[in-house]
Amino acid sequence: MKSLILVAVILQLVIIGIKTDGKYQFGDIIEFPRACMEGMPTFSHYAVYVGPESGVNVSQGDNDIFHRLDWKGREDVCEFGKLDETRRKSIDEKKNYLEDEIPAGERTPDKIKKRIREMQNKEKCGNYTYLSNSCEHLVTYVRYGIRRSLQKGTRFGCILPLAKNAKVEEIKKYEEVLKSIDILQKQNNNTENDKGPCSNDAHKEVSGWPVLSACLALCCLLSGSCGF
Repeated sequence: MKSLILVAVILQLVIIGIKTDGKYQFGDIIEFPRACMEGMPTFSHYAVYVGPESGVNVSQGDNDIFHRLDWKGREDVCEFGKLDETRRKSIDEKKNYLEDEIPAGERTPDKIKKRIREMQNKEKCGNYTYLSNSCEHLVTYVRYGIRRSLQKGTRFGCILPLAKNAKVEEIKKYEEVLKSIDILQKQNNNTENDKGPCSNDAHKEVSGWPVLSACLALCCLLSGSCGF
């Protein structure tokens, strides 16, 4: 009976023209936890799985993800990349978290492919901002047609609810906090970490971490949105 079910699943994937790598299918959102502090990710990077073997051609070549980065002078580039290189030592997982909110008709392979091609344009991709045009905003748009960033389960996620209705001056302050943390985590090499979603992706302690951690903790307390 199990063999028949497996055959049926394989046939279904062939019929709709989408192959799988065993973990992800074309259009899946992938979360990569980053920079653990005391067992909690500071933020998460996001990408859309396209897979060189997905059966859907979006000119990805031998790349298997589509995402955006905010460093090395590429703040307005949405591009294909490598899953293995992007995961580093963190434990990546599928996070299609708007399935119940967005109709299935909005996340068909054709629509996802169309949005990927659209966002390859630098003007459409736009300049990276943490609060309104980040890697998570990109992947939710590609999969669902709407832009959303929640950063669930991370310290950045504590700031986002506060910044949503903040004034321009306050938003700039939040952006500076996020940018400072981002810069610090990129300046330090990976070190061994014991458990959790960002296993082995923690970073060496530097003098700025305690201050920034306290700042994030204060933001969480003010918002009442998360605990430590």
